[in-house]
Amino acid sequence: MPKTALVVDDTEMHRSATRTYLIMSGFKVDVANDGLEAMKLLNTKTFDLIVADIEMPNMNGMELLKRIRNHKQSSATPVIMLSTLDSPEMQTKLKQLGANYYLVKPFTGERIKAALQAVGL
Repeated sequence: MPKTALVVDDTEMHRSATRTYLIMSGFKVDVANDGLEAMKLLNTKTFDLIVADIEMPNMNGMELLKRIRNHKQSSATPVIMLSTLDSPEMQTKLKQLGANYYLVKPFTGERIKAALQAVGL
C-alpha cells in the first residue's frame, strides 16, 4: 500500500511541484490550499507525511503545525515545513513547534528525497 502525503500550500505552482515530487517518490498525495482545508482533511483521514508552507492565508503554517501536534490522529506524523525564508531563527522556531524538517523554496527533487530520508520515509 503506498504511503500517503498531504501537501498544504496556497500557491498552485508550489503545490503542484511538491505533489509531483512526492508522487515520483511513491506517495499517494492529497492537497489543501491552506491550514483550514488541511485540518478538515486531517479530521477525516490519516497521512504518513504532511508538507506545509509557512505563509498562507486563513491559517498559516505555524498555526497548522501547532494544531497538527495537538491533533490526536496526526500528532506523531512527520511534518516538513516549506518557506521562501531561509532564516536560522525560523528553523529554530519551527523545530520548537515540532517540525521534523525545514525546506527552503525553490527546491529540487534531490532536496525532497533528502528531506524524506531525514524524516524516516
